[in-house]
Amino acid sequence: MVAHLVRLKLDLLRNGSRRSAAALIGMVLGMLYGGGLILGALILLVTLRIQGDAELTRTLVTVGGAFLVAGWALLPVVLFGIDPTLDPTRFATFAVRERTLALGLLLSALIGLPGVGTVLVVLGTVFASSRSPSALLVALVGGALGLATCVIASRVVSGAASAVLASRRGRDIAGVGGLLVLLALGPLLAFVNDGGLTRERLTALADLLAWTPLGWAWAAAGDVMLGDWASAGIRLLLAAALCLVLFVLWERLLVSILRNPRGAVGEGGGGPHGLGLFAHLPGTPMGAIAARAGTYWVRDPRFNFPAIMTILLPAGLLFPGLGGEGSAVFLALMPLVSAYLIGWGQHNDVGYDSTAFWLHVVSGVDGVADRVGRLFPSGLIALVCVPGYALLGPVVGGSWALFPAALGTGTAVVLNGFAVASITSAVKQYAVPSPGESPFSNRPGSVGVTFAVQTVCGGAVMALSLPEIVLFGLALFGYGWAAWVALVVGPVLGVVAFVVAVRIGAGLFRTRQADLFQDLVSMR
Repeated sequence: MVAHLVRLKLDLLRNGSRRSAAALIGMVLGMLYGGGLILGALILLVTLRIQGDAELTRTLVTVGGAFLVAGWALLPVVLFGIDPTLDPTRFATFAVRERTLALGLLLSALIGLPGVGTVLVVLGTVFASSRSPSALLVALVGGALGLATCVIASRVVSGAASAVLASRRGRDIAGVGGLLVLLALGPLLAFVNDGGLTRERLTALADLLAWTPLGWAWAAAGDVMLGDWASAGIRLLLAAALCLVLFVLWERLLVSILRNPRGAVGEGGGGPHGLGLFAHLPGTPMGAIAARAGTYWVRDPRFNFPAIMTILLPAGLLFPGLGGEGSAVFLALMPLVSAYLIGWGQHNDVGYDSTAFWLHVVSGVDGVADRVGRLFPSGLIALVCVPGYALLGPVVGGSWALFPAALGTGTAVVLNGFAVASITSAVKQYAVPSPGESPFSNRPGSVGVTFAVQTVCGGAVMALSLPEIVLFGLALFGYGWAAWVALVVGPVLGVVAFVVAVRIGAGLFRTRQADLFQDLVSMR
């Protein structure tokens, strides 16, 4: 059964790449980008082995390994979601031993670009630590335990997050948890910003991580190279115990899901009284689309959970901005980061409609009404967040001289993001969780397309915002006139780009409705 699950994952990945040319191109781009990162990491590890600095090798391997574990646990949730071939609910009707299924799902998680890349990096850490037979043996054991920690932690976190977001109360808890994560990242950013990232600071960070679950497996080989056998043995035992505990948690979580599969996200009891936003917005096509979009953002976890993270994420710049050199720059960047996330986040809005998009097709919705109406909830968030973050920076200690530049550039960035989204959401969609599914789920073979579309959209937003960004940079270097020019030019150019893009997007929407609907059906 374990081998069968691995073959199934390989077949699904191969079939996903054959689904369309766009999927194949996206996969190639993902391989090029991820391969470049992996190649850089391997070159660094080989250099450490040749250099012969055991302390530096231990430091970088421990810090890098800790971030690798954290990445496996968090990035699949934040960015691309769970591969549905690993979704336990799909196996609820099969008579498969639960422990066998647990092992098979863990091994199949290594099939794919992230798994292969991680295995290569782990082998690189083994090579970097191979200064003696004993260090090589400990590095092999530690690398295996570190790899197991990455995979099992990813499954546990993803499965637990999906269960938490199955209820409205759980989504509220997740929002608070996201805020706590941001608060935890703040001191780390401040640590890096205050005085720079020196070897002494990296060593101190490695020593700290080495006694945490993130670094137990990775620091053991370094301890052997430095002659600290006692610490190495303790850390290996702790890492093995951690893997065992995580596997037990994963098995129990799997049993719970198989015996009570959550086929839909929802809660009983009916919805709110009255028509909600439909009773307060104009009774026009644009008003109806805006009310529908706003209702989705309030009630659908596929929208409200990312919205919470989008609102809170720029606040992480407060911590490095509260002290040290360059603090005013971090504080001034908050509205720009907020604007970029809000505007860019709309580029795949049609993809979330799934087959319900047929209502837009058969009702003959005007393209302008559709393009503008969809931006209603994100527009409200932008009206609060962009000026709010621009004002918050100077209030907490930033430079008031940068306030005009931050506000003008942030306004331009969010409008340019809406402009790009008005066009791209009428051109190409990529797979997203279907209505009722976990907000962390996704389709096999879609990561490459997702990455390609997101990269193109992000680059387009930055290209449109380049004049305002240049003015913002000049303001940072003390040119006061540039700040006031950005305050005037930013909104003007942003409005122009938005109006032109809405017209173009409306035309594409009218001519490509059937193609968009066909794409959405094929993604189910």
